[in-house]
Amino acid sequence: MKLQWTADWNTTGNGYGYSTHQRNLKAALLGEGVEITDSADVAVHIVVPSGYEPRPGKFNVLYTMYEGESLPKEWIAPLQFPDLIVVPCTHNIHVFAKYTKRPIVCCPEGVDSARFPFYQRAFPSAKEQFTYLWNGASNPRKGYEHVAIAWAIFRDRYRAEFERSVLILKTTQTTKAERLISSMKNHFFMDTRNYSLENLVVLYHAAHCFLFPTMGEGFGLTLAEAMATGLPCIYTPWSGPKDFISEREGYPLRFSMMEVQTVKRCEDGHLENYHTTEAVTADAPHLARRMAQVYSDYDEALRRGRRASERIRNDFTWAQSAQKFIAIIDRYAGGRKERAA
Repeated sequence: MKLQWTADWNTTGNGYGYSTHQRNLKAALLGEGVEITDSADVAVHIVVPSGYEPRPGKFNVLYTMYEGESLPKEWIAPLQFPDLIVVPCTHNIHVFAKYTKRPIVCCPEGVDSARFPFYQRAFPSAKEQFTYLWNGASNPRKGYEHVAIAWAIFRDRYRAEFERSVLILKTTQTTKAERLISSMKNHFFMDTRNYSLENLVVLYHAAHCFLFPTMGEGFGLTLAEAMATGLPCIYTPWSGPKDFISEREGYPLRFSMMEVQTVKRCEDGHLENYHTTEAVTADAPHLARRMAQVYSDYDEALRRGRRASERIRNDFTWAQSAQKFIAIIDRYAGGRKERAA
């Protein structure tokens, strides 16, 4: 099979899901014998719809995603032109189908289990701290404000556990959450260093519990990567994560729907409202309770972490993503696809 590859994303901030997907899916497709060439009849675009530019005369596949219940208005018109739309979760099929009659199918992202290996953890010794980890872009959608509120509740309600614990917020720049928890410096660390993938895995292995109170995900790649290492995870069971984690593998949070606004920075530097949509807000007191639950019965948390790792390794690898993608192209592109000699 031959494909034309038009994806080109940077690798930081909110582009992490797109950039990681285009890089790893491309490598996995090459590993399955797919030829990436401009002469192919099938063009693959891994972009937001507003950046989509179809290639004339080709079968155009738009791979995209969104985190809320409604799409930005700038996305609607471009969605009418791809021959096929591919999204990484079943929730996105429902969202995008509101705006286009084009065929929409799901092909999930994956995790390189060799680069995110399973690690057998244990409850820390008396001289060590129990480490809670949040990792994400400095974007309120990733839930750092929920973590900050929950951390204060955890301090007040679970004092003994708090005194033996530390919270690490790993992000790309300082967030408002740092001000919210500035009074807890002895039990909190904001890490804004640029990490290599290898150092990020070391951070996952050093943690005892992963916090993921997201407001919405196209897939939830950082959660899947943490799961691959066996790290017990507390998460919001909505949007992308619902496809690959349940209470059997992790600790779901209560949540409620809410209206949220996204903003964009204009050329003159000021911010303006970009889009209003429905997303979710995690229950911060419940997050604090889940943190205490993981701490108090860590053997059970490790059992769920092992099952989470097995789920990712068995069902959500990049090789499997590539195989599903090839099957999708075979089904929908039909006679337009070309096969390498």
